[in-house]
Amino acid sequence: MSMFRYRINADYVGTAYGGWQVQPNRKTVQGEIEKAVFELTGEKTSVVGSGRTDAGVHALCQTAHFDLSKEWEPKRLVGGLNHFLASDIRVLNAQKTRNDFHARFDCVEKSYIYLMYRAPERAVLTDRAWAVDPNIDVGRMKSAAKRFVGEKDFKSFMAGGSDTASSIRRVSGADVYEKDGFIVFETTANGFLYNMVRIMTSAVEAAGRGKLTETEIDDLIAAKDRTQVKGTAPAFGLYLKSQKYKEE
Repeated sequence: MSMFRYRINADYVGTAYGGWQVQPNRKTVQGEIEKAVFELTGEKTSVVGSGRTDAGVHALCQTAHFDLSKEWEPKRLVGGLNHFLASDIRVLNAQKTRNDFHARFDCVEKSYIYLMYRAPERAVLTDRAWAVDPNIDVGRMKSAAKRFVGEKDFKSFMAGGSDTASSIRRVSGADVYEKDGFIVFETTANGFLYNMVRIMTSAVEAAGRGKLTETEIDDLIAAKDRTQVKGTAPAFGLYLKSQKYKEE
C-alpha cells in the first residue's frame, strides 16, 4: 500500500498536558493530535515530533510527521485537524514530504526560549513566564549564559532519569536580552538533555542575583555532577522555539 508522509508545524500551550509524548492515563499533545488525525481521516497513525517537551512546557513551533494512506491537500489537512483540536493546540501548516523524512532524527539543531519578567507576579502571565527578582542584573545573566557556548559535557545540567548514552552537547548560542517587558534566555544546540534548559536557566537567574559568577558556572560544567547545581526553573516559562533540518 502506498503511504504519504506529511510534515506539520504546530504550536501549543502546554499547561493542560502531560508533555508531548503519549503516556498512559495522561492527556498529551501528541495524543491529542493523533486523535484529531483519526477523527479527520479515519486512520490511526503515530505523530512523531522533533523531540519531547515536558508537562507544562509550551511550543512556538513543534515539527512532526505522520503517514497516511490517502493523499491530502495541505490546507484541508490543517483546517480539518484544527477543527478537531482544542484551541490550545494549533497546526500552523502542513506539507507532503519525502517518505524518509524524520522529524526527530533529521533535526540538527533546536532552539528554546525561556521567559522571565521582573516581579511582582502578573495574573495574566500565570503559567506562561517566571516572575524573578525586580532588581536582577541582565548584564550578569548575559555574561553567565555565554559560558554555556561550545561542545561540552553538560552532565551537571541533566536531571536524573535520563537514559541518554552521552551528556556531551554542542551549544551554538546562548544569550539573555530584554524584549517587550520580558527577560529572555535563548539557547540553541544540537540537542538538549533532560531538563537541561531549565537547569541552565536556573543558573543564569542565580547569576543575575549575584549568587553565581562566570567562573563558578565554568566550575559547575567541569564538575559533571548534577548535585552541584542548585535549582531547576519552572516548566511554565519554557518554549520550544524552532528546529533546523539537514536540508534547510
